[in-house]
Parts: sequence; C-alpha cells; structure tokens
Amino acid sequence: MAKLAADNPGAHAFVEEMAPNTWCRTFFSDFPKCDILLNNTCEVFNRLILDARELPVMSMFEKIRAQLQHRQYTKRKEANEKMVCTITPKIRDKLRKNTEFSRDVEVSPATNWVFGVESHGRNYVVELNLRACSCRRWQLTGIPCIHSIACMRHERIKPESMVSSCYSMATYMQHTEGKYFL
Repeated sequence: MAKLAADNPGAHAFVEEMAPNTWCRTFFSDFPKCDILLNNTCEVFNRLILDARELPVMSMFEKIRAQLQHRQYTKRKEANEKMVCTITPKIRDKLRKNTEFSRDVEVSPATNWVFGVESHGRNYVVELNLRACSCRRWQLTGIPCIHSIACMRHERIKPESMVSSCYSMATYMQHTEGKYFL
C-alpha cells in the first residue's frame, strides 16, 4: 500500500475507502468458485439478444426464450458427446495445465495430508484433507493449484477427484436440463 501511495496518492485514497474483500484476493470469500474477476455473461447475453431487441415486448421475450432454449440444448448435446471424464472439458484443460506446471514443484511431507511446498523460490503449505493451499487459488477456484497437484502426485491421488463438485459433469447436466423453459 505504501508503494501505491507513493506512486498514485489518488488511487491509494480510493482503495483505502473500499473494503479489502472487494479488491484484495487475500480477503475474497472462498465460497464462490471462480478464477476470474470479470464475468462476460452479460456481453454474451447481449450479443445473443441483439436481433430480438428490435421486436415488440412479447415477441422479444419469446424470441429470447427460444434462443436460450436452443443454446442450452446445443451445449447439453455437446457435453453428452464430449463426456469422457467426470469433470467439465474446460476445467479438465485447466487441470491438465496445472499438472504440467506442477512438475517444477518440490514437495516435503509434514504430517498426514499436510505438505510444505517450494515453487519458484516461494514456500506454500498444502492441506489435502482441507482442500487448501496457502496460495489460496484452490480455495477460490475449486480447481487444484500446481502446489496441491504436486502433493497429490506424491500421495498417488488423482487430481480429478479433488476438483470441486460444481465442475462435475453430473452437476453441469443437472443444471442444463432445460425444465425451466417449458
């Protein structure tokens, strides 16, 4: 904060007035599982309804309902065709990348399910039983970080089994059933 105050006093004053949990990852809640600070859902939705916005209100609602229903059907069909794993494809890709990066990490077991980890000159503590790492990425996203994956490798645990259930194919299929379009 001192560096920010020296570089830009106006920005420092602005940040000082805000609660830390709105701008500092350390204070973020780990209940929602998301690894991005921005969400493009609104932009995607606005692009989807661009044509419908020119219609009368009831026609617009019907067109939007039909477009959303078609999108859900298409996404669900794609998911059924690509279902080769227990977790969703994008999360599987992120987990694969994290697994590749975890090869440069040194693991030192401390006690049952607790490990000390050294990665690029920094030290972290991983508690597999709590699904927690001191980098906080695992808690914030629900996707095992590189440090936790290195510990899982040490214990011969498949990282897929430690991903939050919100990313499971079963959860995805349950939430895309489309029953709310009837």
